[in-house]
Amino acid sequence: MTERVTIRVGDAVAETAPDLWGLFIEDLNDALDGGLNAERVRNGDFEFAATDRDGFHPLTGWAAEGTVQVRTEAPLHPNNAHYAALTGPAAIANGGWDGISTAPGDRLRLTLFARAHRAPAELEISIGGGLATASAVVQPGDWRRLVIDLEAAAAGRGELALAVPAGTVLDIDAVSLRPLGDDGEPLTFRPDLLQALKDLAPSFIRFPGGCLAHGYGLANIYHWKDTVGPRHERVHARNIWGYHQSRQIGYGEYFELCEALGATAIPIVAAGVCCQNSPGGQHAVPESDMDAYIQDVLDLVEYANGGTDTRWGALRAEHGHPAPYGLRYLGLGNEDEMTDDFRDRYARIEDALRAAHPEITVIGTSGPATSGPDYDAGWAFARERGVDVVDEHGYQSPRWLHQNLDRYGAYDPEGPKVYLGEYAGASSRIRSALAEAAYMIGLERHPHVVRLASYAPLLARVGHSQWTPDLVYFTADEVRLTASYYVQRAFGAERGDHVHAVELEGAQGFTRPVPSEGTVRLRSGRAEIAFTEVTVDGNPIPDVVTAPGGDGVLLAPIDFGSTEIAFNAVRRDGIDGFALHLGAEDPGTSLRIDLAGWQNKNTSVIRRDDGIDNWEAGRLWPGLTDGEPVAVRVRLDGPRLRVWVDGDLHHDLEQDRRPEHRTAAGVLSRAGEAGPEYVVRLVNAEDAEKAVRLDLPGDPGEVEAELSILAGAGPDDGALFEASPVAPVTQHVKGRGGIDVVLPPWSFVAAVIRTV
Repeated sequence: MTERVTIRVGDAVAETAPDLWGLFIEDLNDALDGGLNAERVRNGDFEFAATDRDGFHPLTGWAAEGTVQVRTEAPLHPNNAHYAALTGPAAIANGGWDGISTAPGDRLRLTLFARAHRAPAELEISIGGGLATASAVVQPGDWRRLVIDLEAAAAGRGELALAVPAGTVLDIDAVSLRPLGDDGEPLTFRPDLLQALKDLAPSFIRFPGGCLAHGYGLANIYHWKDTVGPRHERVHARNIWGYHQSRQIGYGEYFELCEALGATAIPIVAAGVCCQNSPGGQHAVPESDMDAYIQDVLDLVEYANGGTDTRWGALRAEHGHPAPYGLRYLGLGNEDEMTDDFRDRYARIEDALRAAHPEITVIGTSGPATSGPDYDAGWAFARERGVDVVDEHGYQSPRWLHQNLDRYGAYDPEGPKVYLGEYAGASSRIRSALAEAAYMIGLERHPHVVRLASYAPLLARVGHSQWTPDLVYFTADEVRLTASYYVQRAFGAERGDHVHAVELEGAQGFTRPVPSEGTVRLRSGRAEIAFTEVTVDGNPIPDVVTAPGGDGVLLAPIDFGSTEIAFNAVRRDGIDGFALHLGAEDPGTSLRIDLAGWQNKNTSVIRRDDGIDNWEAGRLWPGLTDGEPVAVRVRLDGPRLRVWVDGDLHHDLEQDRRPEHRTAAGVLSRAGEAGPEYVVRLVNAEDAEKAVRLDLPGDPGEVEAELSILAGAGPDDGALFEASPVAPVTQHVKGRGGIDVVLPPWSFVAAVIRTV
């Protein structure tokens, strides 16, 4: 059945936010090393360690034959303390990330530092056992840098092998293999990923985090000075996401990337505290170190913007960029818990920035979610201090996004502005991409509040991810663009100067059916939990035990609109806690109450619709202790859910049952050669085809439009780590006073309309 919708475009109501659409790059999912970084060698500095991840060591990534030792005497640099010592006959081989691939004629540059002992050392080099070969002779003495260009003779995938003959003793460090560009210089960035980012036409790039910025403990805070200068002198670090950071893509490369993409930089620095999820919680930079820490932040601005007559501007010039980068924004903090320590450290850093660099717009933070205690406290603090922009984060389900298209219409236009620094629709399915598109229309129509937005995470190497969904998946040879990527590209590539009022006639809100029946189930992911004194709606249930993993234990059927469950729970073994599931099986609506479900430190409520979870509420809690019982009671009365733990009310929330706006339209305008041009976004996230008549304001006469249509797949098509099941196709239409267009089921249309 075809539904008819009329869209009437009104007058311009506001100027657009000029920097609205951008990127957030964090070294997560091997996004940098093994990803955007063009480097082919993994652990070329021999600095991997067990502190990065269990099982890591200096030879992780390398296979060794013969006498190969890791040594630290007289290293190449104090920040690069480990090196490989080969006593021939011996060899080491590195397969990079999932193998080093070549095509005929590929040109690669191998660089390394070597130190020969006693006599000249012969070094034999090969890729893939013959895809490319070379040799070098190293004279005895101190460390020498070798530069060797290779050309691949055939296609294949293999390892970089470095071998020395009998009688040779050779130390090796800082091994690097990079493809050469057309100018004969080694590439900094992997070209296909760089092109995918360039096609998004970002206005800004946020870096380096995210959680990476404020680190896993004070010692792991990301310090920009550790990441500039010669690569072999940079400070390696444990990655908060459980691997190793070489810092080969540091602040210098970050600014280089911004220039390559025509984007402004938004660096993020820790607000004087580490991540609250660190062991022992949030810790503040000691008072004795605060002046130096504040100066480091000020020095970053000078490195970016200072003249060559300044200390850090001169260093930037020494690093190859005499001209200032023109930094305009700086983010202070990331998803921080709003403690007294945070408020104190943030205020002192922000005050120093305001005094020394009034040209910089400081971006604050409001915690990890779109609601909750830290969100409320963060916004109160921002208003109190008059923060310019507040960074909000929210990973939400498609249902939530469709319900909240006008969320920012309720914000005070005179208060701090919003940077939606991290958001996504919770899956790689078509329904998530379309919900994101509808939500982005809502962001675009509120430029008086929303100034910046960036999807997250951006990149993920297949087989190496810690977080999903992601915008772009990739392997060694392939870039897989998701449906969400095509949505982001449409918004970034075509922009306007003014936002127009839009009236939709014939578009009905979607009211989600609430299940009247369901079940209650207990699960424990990594623990053995004993449940006693179990009752469901007053009816006693035999004692049960849940084992780690599995489907858990089904207790009883329930009336999803009205039910009460109570029990005592004791953890016998394991870590973390357990979950109580209420409601229908997928794709219906259900609720999950997690008790000590994440790092044994909180309780939370998760709602699930269409097989996709959405975080609804959370509260910090000391968690479970083996052998100590906790009493839990859960009461569901229609949309109201209450959860008590040991008699303390942890959650009292009303489920959001507002209609979902699954048909959405947004219109911008800009000056064109023959008159105004209109940039149109249309979303149809329903099963029915929609025949749309779009009327433009005034009397534009004859018009023509170029449409980019993303359609042809079902709402649940699209999978993690895979490319989108459909790609945009182009269509041209003509009309008078507007256009007529058919929106297929589950489609997104981006159009540019011009006067003929």
